[in-house]
Order: sequence, then C-alpha cells, then structure tokens
Amino acid sequence: MRSATLLLIPLVFFLNHLSAQDTPVSNGQAPWGYERMKMLAEEQKYDSALYIGRRILESDPENFDVALYMARIYGWEAQYDSAYAILDEVLSKEPDLFEAHEILVDLAYWENDWVKLEEVAARALELQPDSPGIREKYLLARSYLAGSHDPAEVFLHYYYDHFNQPYTRNWHMITVGGTIPFKMGVLSPYVNGGYHGGANNPSTDLQVNLDAYLNFGKKNSGLVGYGFSPDGLINYLPRHRAALEIWQVLPRGFGLSAGLRYFYWDQSFTFLTLSGEKYAGNYYFSLRSYLFFKDYGISGSYYLTARRYLEDKFNYLSLTLGYGTAPDEPLLVASDLERQNATSARLEFSKQIKPRLRLNLMGGYAYEEFDVSAYRHRFDMRIGFYIRLMK
Repeated sequence: MRSATLLLIPLVFFLNHLSAQDTPVSNGQAPWGYERMKMLAEEQKYDSALYIGRRILESDPENFDVALYMARIYGWEAQYDSAYAILDEVLSKEPDLFEAHEILVDLAYWENDWVKLEEVAARALELQPDSPGIREKYLLARSYLAGSHDPAEVFLHYYYDHFNQPYTRNWHMITVGGTIPFKMGVLSPYVNGGYHGGANNPSTDLQVNLDAYLNFGKKNSGLVGYGFSPDGLINYLPRHRAALEIWQVLPRGFGLSAGLRYFYWDQSFTFLTLSGEKYAGNYYFSLRSYLFFKDYGISGSYYLTARRYLEDKFNYLSLTLGYGTAPDEPLLVASDLERQNATSARLEFSKQIKPRLRLNLMGGYAYEEFDVSAYRHRFDMRIGFYIRLMK
C-alpha cells in the first residue's frame, strides 16, 4: 500500500502541472501575460503573441486591452479580416470605445481603403474631435475620393551620378514638380536642373517636362510625356524627350506593357521598352527590356525588379538587377548612349513618414564597359520628398 502511495505522489504532481499548463491565462490571473504578449509582438514573434492573447481572452473575454492589441498585430501582418472581426466584437460591447475606432482608422489607412477610411475616421472624430493624426487621414481620404485617385503632391528630388573613367563625372540634378489629379488620370509637371561639377563652362542645363498618366478603364492605363531643354552651348539634357507607354492588366495579378522613348540631342535616338509584371500578395515583380536602335543594329538591356510592400503601396523596399548594352532610365546625358555593356543593381526604399510626407531613397551601382575591354565603376543615388496636398 505504501509503495502504491509513493507511486501516486509523482503522478498527482504531474497531473497538477499538466492542469496548470492547460488553464487559460488571463490578465488578472497572470499580470505578466499582457506585457509578455506586447514584448513578443515588438520582437515580431506575432504567432506567439497572438497565442498568449487568445489564452487570456478565453478566461477574460472583456479584456479589451488584449483584444485591441491583437487587432493591431493582425493589422501588422495584413490579416485585416481577423483584425476587423476582433474590433467588431469589441464595439458590439463598447460602441464608443475610442481606441477601437482609432485602430479601425489605422487598418483602413494601411489597406488604402479610402471609402472605409473616410467613414471610420469621421466616426472617430465625433468621439474625439481634437485628434490631429486622425483628422489628417480623414482629409487624405476625402481628397482621394474627390478625384478617385491619389491626392495631389509636390515633390523635390536630388540626384547624383558619378564615375571617373574616361573622365570624371559629378552630375548633380535637382527636380521640382508635382502631381495634379484630373478626371482621366494624373498630370505631372516638373523641371530638371542639372550641374556638371568640375566641367568647363557652361556646366548647367535645364529641362521642362510634362507627363500624363491616363486611365482608360479598369484594365488599361497609359503614359504620355514630353520634355524640352532650351538650346544652349552644351546640352547635357536632351533637347527633346518623349515617352509613350500602354499597360494591360491580365488575370491573376499579371500585366504587360509596351512603349517607346525618344531623345534628341544633335540627332534623334529611339528606344522600345517592353515589360511583364506580376503582383503576388505583398510582392511585385517586373521584367523590363529596353531595345536601342544603333547604326550597327539593335542592342538590348534587361532589368528584373522585386518589390516588397511593407504596409501599402507607398511603403516598400525594391531591388532592381540589370544587364545589357542599352542604357536604362533615367537617361540624362548623351554620352550614356556610347556604353558597350553594363551590369547594375539599384536598391530603393519608400516610407510614408507622416500622412502628408513621404521619403524615397535610391542607391545604385553599375560595372560598365565604356569602351572595348575598358571598364569603370559607376554610382548614382537619389533622395526624394513628397508632400501631399489636402483640401
């Protein structure tokens, strides 16, 4: 009997331990639960954080702090249906809980759902009118819906291009312009002002441009653009520049485009460009080619782009790899037409810093054959700021 009792003691302890593990954790029973969930989420261990959150809600369904934080985690993972389901449950019990409406605003903003954003932001402002961040997003949604496209913006870019063979190029360029929505699309007027550091006078050039991005329906869009550089002693920028391209949306996230680019310095140069595109969840892939007609025939370049959208179409990280003989865009200086071959890479980052301010950074490197069996290292970079204009 005594031996049987001794055998039962460890079994009882084991069952008690197992029972304690299966007992749902609540914020009241284990105060560390909510903080542990937040810590895991900050470490981007979202699955573990959500597991703890669900265990807490099993024993304490009224724990709105946990429920709201879980909704945010689902939003960060772009699982919007799950986030909305939690918020609907919370608001069915507390319809005027401002924090829940605030998260609804963020979800709609991250989704680029302008109709929902206007609706939920208006409701949140009824509860707390003095909420600058929500008011900005509300005005953003209204501005977008007024034109059925992105709001008007002004932008400022600084671009730098450098190599030191067979001469040293330090090309600086400032671009100032904007985007103006209209019924059929968006107009983009802008001015390029370039400066060749260290060059003999004159070392500057100016170019005035107007591009139009047109919507022909749900499955077709286009680009029409023209630029003019006043005639000077030296034309770094092309005297005339023209762009034409048509996009066709295909099923399953695919798309195709075809177009041409035209440049004129002291003679004309024409490129054909073709691309295939694919959207896959938060990813975008593009394979683009440029075909350049030279005296001896056709040369080509090919560029593969992979982009990861972080929250929405304005927040992303993009990598472009290229190879070929034809120069890619931006094509600014006539001597770029003379290169023999190049292997290149460009990394681009876009971040919506505030609802009205976006930052764009780009850095690139190319290993170019500028003459037969003669090579150089080439670097370029761009810093851009976009400011949204709201009504």
